Amino acid sequence: MSKCSKCDADITFMSVLNSPNPLRLKCSNCKEGIKVHSATGGVAVAIIFALIGMVLYAFYGIEGFWLKVVLPLILVSEVGYFLLIKLGIVKISSS
Repeated sequence: MSKCSKCDADITFMSVLNSPNPLRLKCSNCKEGIKVHSATGGVAVAIIFALIGMVLYAFYGIEGFWLKVVLPLILVSEVGYFLLIKLGIVKISSS
């Protein structure tokens, strides 16, 4: 289920991007709190953070590190997390 239980709107990329906590989102339509399932969301976030750490370690010190590595890595991880929610791999529920 990747829809808000209150207004039945789809979870948008901006609601994932604007959330400071990846396990608590807000519906971009009605602002209802949406809780990510602890087990699936926690595992997804841990895997994404581990991959980010490995990539940052591997490319640390190259010229233009922030622009060439960090910024694209953050964008790819946000899109990846959104896709996991959209495909239903990471479960959500209303809070």
